[in-house]
Amino acid sequence: MLTCTFQLTPGLGPKRERQLWQAGIADWSDYLGGIAREQAASGRVAGAARLPAPRAAALLAAIEQASCALAERSVARLAALLPPAEHWRLLGQFETEAAYLDIETSDDAVDTCFISAIGVLDQRGPQLLLAGRDLQRFPELAREWSVLVTFNGSAFDVPILRRAFPDWQPPPAHVDLRHVLGRLGIAGGLKAIERRLGALHLQRPEHLRGIDGSNACWLFQRWRSGDRAALRLFAEYNLYDVIHLRTLAAFAHNQLGAAEAARAPALCSRLQPLPVPGRGDVLYDVSKLLLRL
Repeated sequence: MLTCTFQLTPGLGPKRERQLWQAGIADWSDYLGGIAREQAASGRVAGAARLPAPRAAALLAAIEQASCALAERSVARLAALLPPAEHWRLLGQFETEAAYLDIETSDDAVDTCFISAIGVLDQRGPQLLLAGRDLQRFPELAREWSVLVTFNGSAFDVPILRRAFPDWQPPPAHVDLRHVLGRLGIAGGLKAIERRLGALHLQRPEHLRGIDGSNACWLFQRWRSGDRAALRLFAEYNLYDVIHLRTLAAFAHNQLGAAEAARAPALCSRLQPLPVPGRGDVLYDVSKLLLRL
């Protein structure tokens, strides 16, 4: 869905974009053809999607920049062209460079802005960084990420991480699933959304059901008192959050693309759904990680 968006220049929002789609201009390659040159001169496309000539020329230039950035695999340049609300489109091209992240906080975590743990799933598999053990590895671990995926991370995870690691620069693209799922009418907390979307099979093991952030804080404190079983339960709770973010991100990407295609049939042939992963492909890695704790 990345190459189907025309929200690449100020003043061209969802309404104008939809007009282009409905006029048969489905993606950048359509616009970069002869029609784009004609629109830049005349300010109209096929008599249906009208743009003032200066805006048409600006869009043409932005598409050329975006096309070059995509060819060079530059997420930073693409993210700068896209409104933040459209960063979800980058998952279709850069999912392997994404990191799914969730932090835990605890009142007794020292010198880390109360971060007790950072759970991550990226192309290297699941990882858990703990306060008092290896939390300071976070900036190094994050260096290879191009897209960050969180749930409510704009308001919670990212600001806390930036205070804890002042030299850390977040990845150029951030997909906050709380807001992306909200566009689909799916609201609420992460656990409630998991239960609502039963077809995704995001059920948690019985021993994790009912655990929330306050319970996780207590488990972390129990580990600091020497309870290794509490640490394993704490880690498993966090990593299930992280694994489920990946499934929800693919689901949201596909649903938003399908919703756009329903309003503009020209997009149907351009849809490239992401595979919606289950937990099975990483649960073995989670089990190994838990056994090492």
